[in-house]
Amino acid sequence: MSETTKIVQCFLPPMVAGTYQVEAHQNILRNKESIQTITKTFDFGVDAARFTLNASDIYSVYPPANRSGIYTGHLPHIVFSRRTLPWERTIDGKLPIFQQKETPSEKKNPIASPPVPWMTLLLFDEDEMQSLKINMGSLADILPSKTKDTIIRPEIFNKTAVAKGVLKLMEWENDTDGCFTIDITKTQFERYIPSMESLSFLAHAKEVSIQHKDQNGIADQNTENGTGMFSVLVGNRVLTSGKNHTAIVVSLEGYTDYLENTPSKKTIPDTHTVRLVVLAHWNFDNSGDTNFLELVNGINMRSMKIERGTQIPTLKPYFESGHTPLGHLTRAGATTVSWYQGPFVPRLSSTTSKKITFTASDSALRYDQTTGLFDVSFAAAWQLGRILGLQNKEYARTIGAWRLSQIQQDTENHQRKTINTIINDNTQISVKDKLIRYLGKHLEVEVPVPEVVSQNNVEAIPEDVITFLTELYKLNGVPFSYLVPHEFFLEREHKIGGKKYLGTLATFYIDPNWIEALIDGALSIGRLNNTDDILNQVISQGLLQEFMDQKSEEQLKKNERRVLHMTGFLLRSDLVSGWRGLEIEAHNSNNELIPALRFERIDDDVFLGIFGGNIASITIRQPFEGLHFGVKIDTNAQYKYQKNIKNEDGSNKKYTDGTADVNQELSNGLIQNDVIDIAGLASVMKEKLIAKQWMTGKAAKIPFTSAEFAYQMVDSPVKREINITLNIS
Repeated sequence: MSETTKIVQCFLPPMVAGTYQVEAHQNILRNKESIQTITKTFDFGVDAARFTLNASDIYSVYPPANRSGIYTGHLPHIVFSRRTLPWERTIDGKLPIFQQKETPSEKKNPIASPPVPWMTLLLFDEDEMQSLKINMGSLADILPSKTKDTIIRPEIFNKTAVAKGVLKLMEWENDTDGCFTIDITKTQFERYIPSMESLSFLAHAKEVSIQHKDQNGIADQNTENGTGMFSVLVGNRVLTSGKNHTAIVVSLEGYTDYLENTPSKKTIPDTHTVRLVVLAHWNFDNSGDTNFLELVNGINMRSMKIERGTQIPTLKPYFESGHTPLGHLTRAGATTVSWYQGPFVPRLSSTTSKKITFTASDSALRYDQTTGLFDVSFAAAWQLGRILGLQNKEYARTIGAWRLSQIQQDTENHQRKTINTIINDNTQISVKDKLIRYLGKHLEVEVPVPEVVSQNNVEAIPEDVITFLTELYKLNGVPFSYLVPHEFFLEREHKIGGKKYLGTLATFYIDPNWIEALIDGALSIGRLNNTDDILNQVISQGLLQEFMDQKSEEQLKKNERRVLHMTGFLLRSDLVSGWRGLEIEAHNSNNELIPALRFERIDDDVFLGIFGGNIASITIRQPFEGLHFGVKIDTNAQYKYQKNIKNEDGSNKKYTDGTADVNQELSNGLIQNDVIDIAGLASVMKEKLIAKQWMTGKAAKIPFTSAEFAYQMVDSPVKREINITLNIS
């Protein structure tokens, strides 16, 4: 595990969901003596997810939804974006054991009396799903039936029920509210639903560093140390068959009497089915030929250019520079083909000229005599900048008002200087003659013409303008087709020389000329003469607040190098879509981390990173909050199921005497019908850790929690380091 990743037994909410009662007392005093006490009792409810989950509650799932791959031996799991979700309510609706008044003092902590999640994760293969169906209905379908039938429902009653101490719908819940359900057989319930002892090991939480991942969707963050908080729910069924599977998260609320191993435990008649509330579900196929390791090793690293058509000598220079021919509809309605190059280029571009400004998009067109085609790159960038500027009402309003105020200020300054010039004229003539002479009617004496103030004063650029233009520098809001104009730039599965690649990592430089054409288009809606000065201040006031260029800010102001030196990458792979929270680090030639200017997933399977400096290497790492859990399966070995246990530092010397693994126990009873006896496995693991003296002192005396169990079950993270060679010429 990483030093920036913590596995936590649980994060408990201040109050679990349910109905509470508070009693308020008011004493009435006379002469400091109580003469009357008024007591009032108030009932209130605490709400939490119950019959449905919001889409934002689910951060990621494994195996990836709607994907095929090699997942044999793994346990499915789901990562929630809220750290407290699995423990926000209880199965029986009562307070957790350690919070109840009658609980003995020695069990007054979550370790001694571990909280049990109110949900579990089930797994069914395609054969089982033929007789199962996820139904969309209402809460009325899970409430006790008024007529006898063969369906066992959760012991949750309507809010009108008079019985005390039973689970009921809350005041704001109605039996007409929608929910999803599934009816499973008695055999499936007894085989796949974990015991109450096992349930406590199947949910844990993680605190993970989010510095090197896309932070969109990570709602539960600790901003002080730059970490994200997640909760994880793990299934208990090992993937073995190469079939299509459905993973289903179900609620266990109201099934206490069927789960607790007590004399009063209820049994399910053979002819009955059990109805469960479905909170989430997804499908995947375990018959593919790829997993995270194969995908990360199958990435093709290339420059941001089309590698086809380079065999034609006249076209090769254009493809090598990142151009592509695209259809072009002219203003006259003619259809032709023109060259286009986006902001991502395979080679280092020269610094921009001091005043790259156009009056219209047509003035940015360039004609190439060699191929007889127009180059529309800057024209497209300029027009796009203008459209995006007009689309942003706040920016358009602000820059328009700023332009007007600048003109008014310049006019006032010019008038003030004119008046001062006339007043300070010591010639012994009348004011009228001075004015006439100044206006050029009678130039008897040469009078200095007042210097015209620059049309604009850029010392106070409005914040909205700085913010918008800075985001444009980061290419935020630029349509993907402008960034990557053709699929050939960023192919996913493809072959080169007979070798199959499973993704593309395209590296690039940022073309400063394209960026400034984009900015110039945005500024054209409030055309100002000193665009160059504005651009300099946008860079220094906006971008330099996030990272510094190799040159100092003072050098930047002197126009020695106006545009920040930026490089980046685009990754297109099933890694991006299948492993949300993918961790990517960029280093320079000194193996130093490069600050990210933009770092996010911009499409389902496309990740964009833009950095302030030259990329020399990229490290792609499996997300720590979504690490795989499971066992190794080897049908030819002495023990079919294999799992080593780990020391605190993650090491495991290759003992062959069975003292540092649970292979024998797993193969001889702890796994039945692909289902792991989680509580039994946790007990065996703790015994062996103590026997090896890998768990000593206080840790050996306290109960084994879901955090220790998750640490033992988690696989080592997969990572790949890719060296980058950028073209300088």
